[in-house]
Amino acid sequence: MTFNVDELKKKVMDLGQTGLNMAQTGVDKSIQLAAIAKLKAANVKEESNLRAAYVELGKLYFADHGAQPEEAYSAACALIADIQAAIAANNAKIAEIKIAPDVEVEVEVEAGEVPEEAPAEEPVPAPEAQEAAPAEEPAPEAPEAPAEEENDYGFTN
Repeated sequence: MTFNVDELKKKVMDLGQTGLNMAQTGVDKSIQLAAIAKLKAANVKEESNLRAAYVELGKLYFADHGAQPEEAYSAACALIADIQAAIAANNAKIAEIKIAPDVEVEVEVEAGEVPEEAPAEEPVPAPEAQEAAPAEEPAPEAPEAPAEEENDYGFTN
């Protein structure tokens, strides 16, 4: 068996070319993936802009037609009116608490909901009561709010 240097050079060159082709394929794929990632990031931004536009459209519609919405929008407008009434009632209770902080106000929360604001701190007892009271253990942490889900009206909670 004879050793042919020319044939060895040809095989080495073929292997080198195959390696270059594979490297170029990897570079091309990386460029493709980077372009896809940029477009996906742009889509996320545009989806955020779209949500903001929908919110603005809803606010404009409700301002113009909230009192007498078209039939298809009546349930959503009723929900918004109910929520606005609940917010107004809570704001009245807040004002009442600010005027007379020792007034007890009952807060109603639907089952499964967690209030977004932290609960009010308990009043500090008088110094003589503090001495007589045993040390309290810290309350367990509140459970996390449930994941966002759509309600009956197609809105996300």
